[in-house]
Amino acid sequence: MSITLMCLFGSPANAQDLVIVGAKVYPSPDASAILDATVVVRGGVIAAVGPSSQVERGPSDRIISGDGLVVVAGLWNSHVHLLLPSMALPPGENAEALSNELEGMLTRWGFTTVFDIASLPGAAIDLRRRIESGDVRGPNILTVDAPFFPNGGTPIYLRELLKGLPSMEVGTPEAAAARARRQLNGGADAVKIFAGAIVGGEIGVLPMPLEDAKAVVAEAHRHGKPAFAHPSNQEGLEVTIESGVDVLAHTTPDDGKRWTPELVGRLTSHDMALIPTLTLWKVSPFPSERTVALAQQQLAAFAAAGGDVLFGTDAGYIQTSDTSEEYRLMQGAGLSFEQILASLTTTPAARFSIRSKGRIEVGMDADLTVLAADPANHIEAFADVAYTIRGGRVIFQSRR
Repeated sequence: MSITLMCLFGSPANAQDLVIVGAKVYPSPDASAILDATVVVRGGVIAAVGPSSQVERGPSDRIISGDGLVVVAGLWNSHVHLLLPSMALPPGENAEALSNELEGMLTRWGFTTVFDIASLPGAAIDLRRRIESGDVRGPNILTVDAPFFPNGGTPIYLRELLKGLPSMEVGTPEAAAARARRQLNGGADAVKIFAGAIVGGEIGVLPMPLEDAKAVVAEAHRHGKPAFAHPSNQEGLEVTIESGVDVLAHTTPDDGKRWTPELVGRLTSHDMALIPTLTLWKVSPFPSERTVALAQQQLAAFAAAGGDVLFGTDAGYIQTSDTSEEYRLMQGAGLSFEQILASLTTTPAARFSIRSKGRIEVGMDADLTVLAADPANHIEAFADVAYTIRGGRVIFQSRR
């Protein structure tokens, strides 16, 4: 790490006081941009934001020149899997390697908060503790901890990874609820069910029995936490709807069916959010333009009906970390700059009740993503990150 970066990152345990001067700032998706703006950060929160001519700064503040840069609230990735190679190494040896892997996968792309929606038991919770202690450099982490599969339904693509571990399959509703309770009491922020698990062979997709799904989701709701679902197909969507799930982890283009107004109406009437993960369908083992187009249709229908859209990439399962294609595909589905910005900021903050994040306003957490170009002009600029700032600390700086 260069001396410059070491100075910017500062003490792992302490937020920095810093000022971004002369940038274009989008305070939120529904607010007008502020040209030649200054953002002042004190003690990890936003102390002032406004036109540079109206905002005072201290003589000892660390200054980041915002000339030609664009500032938005810290970006969220609501669908990742924290399965980093260095997690297999002893904790005393892997801190720097983990920091670098988190940078390449997440903070390099502007993410200050991520939702891990299935990883090995306890792994994401442990990583979160290490980040919070300053041992590892990375984003805020929310996690579902271990997922819930149907009985006999460990997905075919996860069997090798999970070999030798305790089964994550659901046996009975009572056992499923008990495990959900243990995970939530142990620090999980949500649960995730595989409403439709891809098992291959003659079965193809195995749905989770509705009573099992209801037991897991109800336990999450008793704890005031959301439930995610991996649906896979129409039958999985039915389980998702009837069990009361809050967030769809994917669209379902592999099913080969368009989402009708009636289906979308059922999803939105249940106040369900959607994570599109459109890039997944381009890098899947059997990609096709038809599948991608169908995923875009499903997203477009859902967004047009007023459903909450959450940005997510499935990073950690797919090996593609570059987010440019996801932005292009979302725009290609008809989403505007403002809608995409909302999916990255205000919508997840509201959906997951993290009220101190998602906007650039006085008193909010100083989670900021500083871009080298304006995504309102070119949507891929969301991936052109100059700085990622979490709680007032610079956790990524472009080396350009």
